[in-house]
Amino acid sequence: MSARLTHPSITPAGRPVRFWYDGQPVEGLEGETIAASLAAGGIKAMRHTRGGERRGLYCGMGACFDCLVTVDGRTSQRACLTKVADGQQVRSTPPAGTAEDPLQPLAPAAGAEPARLQVDVLVIGAGPAGLSAALSARRAGAGVLVLDERLEPGGQFYKPLAPSHRSATPADRQFAQGLALEHDVRAAGVTIAQGAQVWAAFSPREVAALIDGRAHVINCRQLVIAPGAYERPVPFPGWTLPGVMTTGAGQTLARAYRVAPGRRVVIAGNGPLNLQLAAELLAGGAKVVAVLESAARPSLRQWRDLLASARTAPDLLRDGWRYLRQLRAHGVPVLWEHTVVAAEGEADEAGVTNGTTGLRAVQVARIDRQGHTVAATARRLEADTLCLGYGFIPSTELARMLGCKHRLAPRHLGHLATVTLEDGATSVPGVYVVGDGADLGGSRVALARGTLAGTAAARNLGLAAAAAPAGSNGLAGPTETETISHLRRAECFQQALWSLYAPPPVTLAAVPDDTLLCRCEEITFGSVREQIRAGSDTLAALKRNTRLGMGRCQARYCAATAGRLLAELTGRPPEVEQYFAPRPPAKPVPAGALGFEKPEWGGHKPAITPNLARPVEHAPFAPLRTDVLVIGAGVLGSCLGYYLSKAGQDVTVVDRDDINLQASGANAGSLHVQLLSFDFGAKAQEGGGPAAATLPLGPMSVRLWQEIEADCGEDLEIKITGGLMVADSQAGMRFLEAKAALERSHGIDAQVIDGTDLRRLSPALSGELLGAELCSMEGKINPLRATYAVARRAQQQGARMLRGCDVQAIEALPGDDAGYVVRTSRGVIHAGRIVNASGAWSSAIGGMLGVTVPVKGAPLQMIVTEPAPPLVDHLVAHADRHLSLKQAASGGLIVGGGWTAAFHEDMRLNRAERDSIEGNLWVAARVLPAVRGLHMVRCWAGMNVNIDGAPILGEVPGRPGFFNAVTSNGYTLAPVTARLVTDLIVHGRTDVDISPFRIDRFL
Repeated sequence: MSARLTHPSITPAGRPVRFWYDGQPVEGLEGETIAASLAAGGIKAMRHTRGGERRGLYCGMGACFDCLVTVDGRTSQRACLTKVADGQQVRSTPPAGTAEDPLQPLAPAAGAEPARLQVDVLVIGAGPAGLSAALSARRAGAGVLVLDERLEPGGQFYKPLAPSHRSATPADRQFAQGLALEHDVRAAGVTIAQGAQVWAAFSPREVAALIDGRAHVINCRQLVIAPGAYERPVPFPGWTLPGVMTTGAGQTLARAYRVAPGRRVVIAGNGPLNLQLAAELLAGGAKVVAVLESAARPSLRQWRDLLASARTAPDLLRDGWRYLRQLRAHGVPVLWEHTVVAAEGEADEAGVTNGTTGLRAVQVARIDRQGHTVAATARRLEADTLCLGYGFIPSTELARMLGCKHRLAPRHLGHLATVTLEDGATSVPGVYVVGDGADLGGSRVALARGTLAGTAAARNLGLAAAAAPAGSNGLAGPTETETISHLRRAECFQQALWSLYAPPPVTLAAVPDDTLLCRCEEITFGSVREQIRAGSDTLAALKRNTRLGMGRCQARYCAATAGRLLAELTGRPPEVEQYFAPRPPAKPVPAGALGFEKPEWGGHKPAITPNLARPVEHAPFAPLRTDVLVIGAGVLGSCLGYYLSKAGQDVTVVDRDDINLQASGANAGSLHVQLLSFDFGAKAQEGGGPAAATLPLGPMSVRLWQEIEADCGEDLEIKITGGLMVADSQAGMRFLEAKAALERSHGIDAQVIDGTDLRRLSPALSGELLGAELCSMEGKINPLRATYAVARRAQQQGARMLRGCDVQAIEALPGDDAGYVVRTSRGVIHAGRIVNASGAWSSAIGGMLGVTVPVKGAPLQMIVTEPAPPLVDHLVAHADRHLSLKQAASGGLIVGGGWTAAFHEDMRLNRAERDSIEGNLWVAARVLPAVRGLHMVRCWAGMNVNIDGAPILGEVPGRPGFFNAVTSNGYTLAPVTARLVTDLIVHGRTDVDISPFRIDRFL
């Protein structure tokens, strides 16, 4: 049986090409993707995971990032979106990052600034919703630009034939409708840019995208977001094996590229899309072993739903019966109320079945009405391909990035849905979200809502909807009233269809512990369950403790599952704000394409940041007494809990959010010992004196971190490999000489090295660098592990950690050493002493006692790339520019250095700014050229503390028992700051002169 499907009216159009995959020749057709050519050649295994397993084509639409390959030296290319070319060198492993095997740049060299486009209406997505919105807006007279990531317009629904094939006439009604809509859109004068990646929406009027590999900023007057949906994950043992893919991926291979996804195909899921795929594969000559449907077989008892579907969409109902007849004619069983239990891999040469091999069999069983498998009905189906179609999840990333209001939709696992009016209008003026990217409804609902959204967007521009001219079918377009009527019919049909195919409830209790939950980071159900039972009972805490959701797919294929698992184990229903915060980029984007030089400035830009807490704990507690109350459960508060409990104090640590969830949890993990470039010289605050006085604390604190790691018995990923502050000018080298001299006078091991020594120490750094200051005590730590580890150890020693506990008022009791009454959102706490460790929010706590704590927040951004080969061991900074760069244990490069972030009111969180992302990446690539060969995976905002360059420590004069423990460079200095304040509380003195750090200097 040929892997190329046949059809009487479809013939190959692309010329034959030959490329090499892992050194072996593969034949393909010009115009098809690498994934299609590999599937036609029977090759399923693609990228290698850190754990040694293999992955293959899974989503088929560029969302999962499992089909990554290296193409002519360019790493992490999605095989499902990358066209084949004659002579290509494709391999399943990434480049080594050496001179012999370098990371080739992923995009053309960036210019001086991004290209700018102005348009009336910008539409993101060229599926049914996006194209219909573009058409109606254009017909009303608006200028319209459509950006779409796919190679051809039509989206996941229409899936037009790729250029590798041609057909004299459309092969079916779905093809014909898609081609007609595209024709009408282009004929109306709409501009469509395919292969365009929208990576961020920074405001309703500013969208950032890559078009033809180059950065663009699009300024629009109205924005329509129609990104579609992706198939929801269905975890079971073996679901990550090569050969296990979504129904959408299988259908893209079959419809767009005329390739069978395998030689023996099992299709499983919920809904008629699976029947359609089976029928199309059979018609093309493929072998379908069975179709599994989790719902019960529709019966006449559902006559109301059958009647509704026949009345509102008789053609679709006929299609469904036709698919069933085709399957029956070919002897393909449809197993109603059945599901996949496990997927078995092929055995390797040693006879061992593991994740490095492809699929060989599927274990299936009947399920009862509660969704539990019936063990006695288990059977085994031999197959090399399993297509899964259990429903969809809307792609809400851009809408959430803009702060559009969302709600939780309960279907299947549960998912976020954008709250919209009938015409797609959101809570953000000028932003419309339509189609399955807003909420699930099917193609006909998408078409109608898209039309209404385009009309409304044009109306907002003062353009009245004109009478629609005849389309490609010779008929006039629908009026607004007719469109609303079409919408009602489509919604009625969709509700009837969901009722006919109502599946049993989803339950995750039976999923084995060794099953992967997070495909990218290889996190198992067992490890997540263990973390939940240990108290990490929010998605944010799970992410920080396990790396769940930190991979390239950006939690698309694990967040909903993890949210459902949390609900099942805690009994607490999920909330919208508990889902992962939306961060740019919407999908990984080539870092080199976004780097543009920006003006430099001194230090951090301070800002007032409101309460960002999203607590999950609200239960009140009885009045509580404690010797010491620490306010703030970040890294410094956790270290205070650790040292105070170790010293025998009865200590309670409270936080209005969760442990490690604000500044500390967003920290990049640098262990700084030398002065930052803006803490010395002309840019320094207060002439640099306070920062210089802090220098001796750095080495002390690094050693304390090492002691904490040993005491906790956990790997905190502390690496003291030294720090390099590089210079690319003679002025920069003179700056480093002067700075190093000052640092040596304070006992810091610092020396200036020339370019030759620098390249010997760190060969991947730019050859244009003239030298660097080397500071041996600098390094890095994993802040996602360290804070939790020290907090756990504090609790083991007797410290209390109370979350969701917002301090609202503090009252000093009369009399010496009488203590304080602290009123919180959960109850009253009587404390003998208080330590203010609330970081950027310390001034608000001090203000409750009339104490002015001169602290401001400084929201800062951090960037992380995809995992890279070993490139840098050191903590890297720059003498003249804002930069902090290091390579994490995961392989990703963490890039920061003080670039400004800002508070976003609609999102209610701090987020990165486009200028900062561009400037930060420009500096990073200038210092480490390999950055141009990597993708940016995430960009997030943290919080720094702005004082005067030095901490504020000790008891406040006139407020006995009220202590401050506030410091910038908080992650490095947290242990030593906590240790010094503990000594003051327990012994009344310290072994270190803290007079430069007392609040008295501001009085």
